[in-house]
Amino acid sequence: MIVKDIHEKLLNTIQEMLIDLKVGLPFYGEFNLHINFHEQETIGTCGVNMTTKGMNFYYSSKFLENLSQKEINFIVLHEDFHLLFNHPRRTVTGQYDPKMSNVAQDMIINHVIWEDISHNFVEIPKDPSGKNMALFIPTEYTGKFIFEELYEWLKDEKEKWTKSKCQSCGGTGEKNDPSGGEKDSSEGQEKGQKDDGENGQDEEKCPDCNGSGKDSNGNPSYGPYGKNPSKNGSPLDTWSKEQIFEDMEKNQGQYMDVHMGDDVPEEMRESIVRDVMDRLQSRGLTSGNIEDTLSKLRKKRKDYLKEIKRSVSNMIFGHIKTKTIVKPNRRQISGLKGNRKIKSKINVILDCSGSMGGQGTFERILSYVYRNDIEINMIQADTQVNWVENFKAKKKLETMKIHGLGGTVMQPALDYVADHYNQYNTVLLTDGYTDTLDLSKIKGKVLMISVGVKVPIAKTNGKVKQIVLEGND
Repeated sequence: MIVKDIHEKLLNTIQEMLIDLKVGLPFYGEFNLHINFHEQETIGTCGVNMTTKGMNFYYSSKFLENLSQKEINFIVLHEDFHLLFNHPRRTVTGQYDPKMSNVAQDMIINHVIWEDISHNFVEIPKDPSGKNMALFIPTEYTGKFIFEELYEWLKDEKEKWTKSKCQSCGGTGEKNDPSGGEKDSSEGQEKGQKDDGENGQDEEKCPDCNGSGKDSNGNPSYGPYGKNPSKNGSPLDTWSKEQIFEDMEKNQGQYMDVHMGDDVPEEMRESIVRDVMDRLQSRGLTSGNIEDTLSKLRKKRKDYLKEIKRSVSNMIFGHIKTKTIVKPNRRQISGLKGNRKIKSKINVILDCSGSMGGQGTFERILSYVYRNDIEINMIQADTQVNWVENFKAKKKLETMKIHGLGGTVMQPALDYVADHYNQYNTVLLTDGYTDTLDLSKIKGKVLMISVGVKVPIAKTNGKVKQIVLEGND
């Protein structure tokens, strides 16, 4: 790091981290000494990435000049945390939407900063209108503060939001008139002008209706929507998740900084960061509070095995009860037959394409779904259905031979299920590199477990869940 080339406010942040014992952040101060700082006005705000030359911090001087020193302190830590945060690669094809990934990462990082760093040192950066630029985890979110879980929750919430967009204008920008008649002249105000509400205050329309201050569902776009890290604290001011979804196409999920891609493989990126961390740790700079913060940033990713088992149990399995005269009813009423549990039966479609065969994933993912009290209609397919057999015993499953190892077209296998086994729930095991699937004819529930990428779906039956494993899980 060349000190003379750094903006004065950035230098002040690093010096305070290193020198001020009350701040207690020498680890981050030393960490910044391993970062290359570059002034780059075209970036507009700030951003970091990793190249073969190491860790880089890019900034716009104009952007920094409009912020207070405590706001700069927040942003420097935010960028440091991006480098320290072992987030999954956004470039993995089909696995994470980059815009949603940006939002989830920022929410977690900002939450950790506000929870762990003294408010005497940091202040939430604000835009010229006085609104927080930092995104925070929504108050409605009740899951763990782990990237994968928050990302999946946000994705589900965005899907719900998309289905319930502004009923007033339908996203067309013109208000619908339910009565079908002409608007009263007293209501014929110019576009963008505010109507008077019942209390004499301005009632703002959604942006699609050329108003301001409300999202496309007519709710305030900014307010106390952020989950406060403090148990007794009030919600933090931030943009509503609906407004974030609405802005996502325009700003790519980027508010306070720019999210830049790395020019090195993920393994090299992790190696560079880990090397710096180990050096600082060996010097005794990672005290208890620093370790706690780093553990939040670098939490283990989601326990996919646990999620698969839970999803299989909840969605796919279950006992079928049948009337039997052998077993009396539980109330011991004479003349009534009791219920006898029989084995569940499920369909398992196994992707036997060549791309799957080279990964050694057959035994691993089959073990996720097999239980002793079920029967399996095993369907092996690559570009066609190659082999079908009913398994009632685990030993038979263990001796199964793989048929196929050709291309990857899973639609014939789904059509086979619809024609022959449509009364049962289905598990599809694949690497994800399939044709675009039509599941509209499938009656049962479908659980898709893929390796690396999400399975593309053209039509669904509304009873489909996907779990995407990391390639090295």
